[in-house]
Amino acid sequence: MVGERPVFPFSAIVGLEKLKLALLLNAVDPRIGGVLIKGPKGSGKTTCVRAFADVLPSIKVVKG
Repeated sequence: MVGERPVFPFSAIVGLEKLKLALLLNAVDPRIGGVLIKGPKGSGKTTCVRAFADVLPSIKVVKG
């Protein structure tokens, strides 16, 4: 697709170990309630989340 950014593999993200752990724990137990991601511009927040989203299974969304 034109304009689509490449997605880096989640396992290739380095230096954000606490963020990666928080995302994994939230995926395993959604009762945690989510993850708030904060950091300076260019620190890899979006790259990490996009890589993680690519690992998760697809879900069926029902409009309601």
